[in-house]
Amino acid sequence: MPRANYFLKNAPGSIIALLFLTSCIAVDVQSPYLTARPYQQYAAKADAWLLQSQQASGLLPYYFQPSTASAEPKNYRLGQLIAAERLARLTKARSRVSTASKTQINAMRAIWPALSSEYTTDASRQINLGERALWLRILLLEQDSPEQPADHQAASLRSRFSAQAGFHEQLNPASTDSRFLQRLFTGHAALALFEHAGATNNADSLKIADAALNWLDAHYSMQEKGNFHPTLAPWHTFAIAAQYQLNGASPHLATLFSMSDQLIHLQSEPEFPGRFFTEKGPNFGSPNVVRDALSTLALMASLDIAIDLGDRKRQKQYRKAIWLALDNLRSLQYDHGVVTNFDQPMKAVGALRFRHNDERIRLDGVVFGADVFERAAIMIQNGRL
Repeated sequence: MPRANYFLKNAPGSIIALLFLTSCIAVDVQSPYLTARPYQQYAAKADAWLLQSQQASGLLPYYFQPSTASAEPKNYRLGQLIAAERLARLTKARSRVSTASKTQINAMRAIWPALSSEYTTDASRQINLGERALWLRILLLEQDSPEQPADHQAASLRSRFSAQAGFHEQLNPASTDSRFLQRLFTGHAALALFEHAGATNNADSLKIADAALNWLDAHYSMQEKGNFHPTLAPWHTFAIAAQYQLNGASPHLATLFSMSDQLIHLQSEPEFPGRFFTEKGPNFGSPNVVRDALSTLALMASLDIAIDLGDRKRQKQYRKAIWLALDNLRSLQYDHGVVTNFDQPMKAVGALRFRHNDERIRLDGVVFGADVFERAAIMIQNGRL
């Protein structure tokens, strides 16, 4: 008989019970770390792709075709800004990212000087509300003291809000060609102003951000059928969650939960469980990694609030949906074995492809995928996921 079995067979019951209890404690202590670790690695792989893909210009490719290792020449400001926000955020914890982040931000300043210009200049006509808001969030991360440039940008943003008209899609001159984009960018602007208020204790930014959410609720109430859209819901959710975190409360939590509940209904896809797409109901367009990642982040923000409020039913629903979403996103990430047929395999590893049947890599899909994996690891370690 093996020594271990002999010992257990002849040991007193109290010792066996103690050993069993000790082993359970060890597993319980280690399991959150061990469960979270792969998601930390998935996020790190996506971030590594961002860093190794930086071009000589300082910008990152928006669309990248991995089979030919080629990037589309056209740059999209919104995509660059989304990537710049993540790289700027990473510099707080990873100093080696700092050079890449500064290079990209300086490149954007040189290519698009209107990002930092007054709204009265001709050059600023091309910059929309969403891009202004993202630039403010980058300024808050870029500086040790988030004053001066960020304060100036926030003041300019606040000055363009009207309680009646809200924010316009374009700020110079004030115009709105797309109500859809106006709604989308209003979520961006509210989030940016909440972050500015939190970083600088600026009461004016808090006031306008609150007013922007009130405007969205007044014009696009979730109680009215047809106002929900999976592209718009995440940024609206992020802004409400920021308001909740800043104030410890929000009058818009019913809206947040309504949007999150409707996102879950989109997961009824039998062939690809976890992705946010269904052929039933309204046509929201084809599924893609950007929608999947942003929807997952919205559910994560909502789960945090559901936990705070003790809403057990939603906690269960959101956790199930998030785990399905994580499996889906992970299946979209390129790994070493998957890319062997590409001419330059290492140029794809870590990125997330745009769709299951579309090999292309889209910049914001990689960024939001990294955000999801990173947040999943944190929530797992904190016992929230």
